[in-house]
Amino acid sequence: MNVLIQGNAADCEAFSRLCFGAGHTTDLSARVDIVFDLHLADKAAKRAFVEGATADLILSAAVPCSATEAASWSPRPDRVVGISPVFGNMIELAPALQTSLDALECAETFLRSLNLEVARVADGPGLVRLRVLCCLINEAASAVADGVASPANIDTAMKLGANHPRGPLEWADSLGLDVVLAVLRALQADY
Repeated sequence: MNVLIQGNAADCEAFSRLCFGAGHTTDLSARVDIVFDLHLADKAAKRAFVEGATADLILSAAVPCSATEAASWSPRPDRVVGISPVFGNMIELAPALQTSLDALECAETFLRSLNLEVARVADGPGLVRLRVLCCLINEAASAVADGVASPANIDTAMKLGANHPRGPLEWADSLGLDVVLAVLRALQADY
């Protein structure tokens, strides 16, 4: 498969490595079969990219908006499937309301070809992991602002007391505050 990947630089690099490792190409001079829309914080850039995407499969990171909203911008809304960023060896897959069953099955097959564990979830901003994680980050930031504990102590409490691999504020640093804010704003707009 020939793949086009655009958006968040770190995620583009990670997906490129996965695609190359599985024998896929990223030849811009050839017909593109699959598009990865990895715009995680810039909704306007996501919309502009999705509006021009005409590939057989459009995998859109459901971060600053749902896959359903992204599909509403697409000339091929039935080919849009929501995905999450990859953490570890796992990715979330969410059908937009417009997604055809064939596109959903193609997306799952393709993502499994990248040696990813695929979890199907309901569509919505941030899907499951980022939705929950960004809400935890927001609460941790509120606790710091309220003087409950220092950022380091909040992270230590969550790692040791709740068995989290990273503290919520460490996650915030890793994801980027722009991504956290994009998810929280999208959740606010949707709910």
